[in-house]
Amino acid sequence: MKSINIKTKDVDVKVAHLIKKRWSTRAFSNQQISNEQIATLFEATRWTASSMNEQPWSYIYAKKGSEAYDKMVDCMMDGNKPWAKNASIVVLSLAKKNFDYNDFDNRHYLYDIGAANTTLLLQAADMDIYGHLIGGFEMEKAVKAFEVPATLEIACFISLGFLDDAETLEEPFKSRELSPRPRKEISEFAFEGKLG
Repeated sequence: MKSINIKTKDVDVKVAHLIKKRWSTRAFSNQQISNEQIATLFEATRWTASSMNEQPWSYIYAKKGSEAYDKMVDCMMDGNKPWAKNASIVVLSLAKKNFDYNDFDNRHYLYDIGAANTTLLLQAADMDIYGHLIGGFEMEKAVKAFEVPATLEIACFISLGFLDDAETLEEPFKSRELSPRPRKEISEFAFEGKLG
């Protein structure tokens, strides 16, 4: 598929294969993710580093065709629904705001869920499963639909599935799928000794 070649083009400095391979597709095939594969994805998140080893993440996942899946897609903004509805599974990613051991504020909870989500996506890439983090959703609707308690905060939705050809997408999603991934130069964000 030509979108793979576009999205995984050569990097400036050699990085690990999975970092280069991971990208946010919108074109999902009909191939379904198995229960065993789902377990592997969440096993990977167990081993993510977190502040005080709190592991503040929680996940609700739903398989395509289920009522929960339809509810998740319904919570998304209109610009995400046309392609997200084709994923094999959709995941609701949540994080606990306070530490378990003392109930104090955990100011790292969103950092930790981000790290866990990245670990999940890298494990997925190793299995030829592609994911797309979705921040465009209706927060209040999602909180109500999934009865999210005040102790948790929704970080994002994640669509996961096997890759399909970009030609299956309507515009403007097809063009986005076939465009290179823009990235800042290292010199724009990494500075030795002081901020640039």
